[in-house]
Amino acid sequence: MSLIEHYATLRQVHIGFVTASGTLFALRAFATLGGARWPLRLPARAASWVVDTGLLSAGSLLWATLQINPLVQTWLGAKLALLLVYVGLGTMALRRARTPAARLAWTLAALGCFGWMVATALAHDVRGPLAWLEPVR
Repeated sequence: MSLIEHYATLRQVHIGFVTASGTLFALRAFATLGGARWPLRLPARAASWVVDTGLLSAGSLLWATLQINPLVQTWLGAKLALLLVYVGLGTMALRRARTPAARLAWTLAALGCFGWMVATALAHDVRGPLAWLEPVR
């Protein structure tokens, strides 16, 4: 049995984890902005670890299933690079920023990066959301 037989399921699982990951980050970040302490406690952090591990696992299985190379399929390489940026921005938003204004700025930057990753994946284009702005010929 090959992985390609499970492509549709893997894709849906990956999309589910993407949705859960982005939603959980947004909830934690905006709750932190509101002064809540729960987003930094172990249960919330562990939930993020579980969701993000599932996301990475499903993404890796899709990558293996489709046998694509991020150096050839540049949209995937861009998405992986954006993932590293997103993690850094999210860390700043949740743990490192010292003022509410800085937390808000880092949160918005992280969510913008997350959106760019999603658009890059949907368009299969490194330009992300800008790919749809191409003039009609």
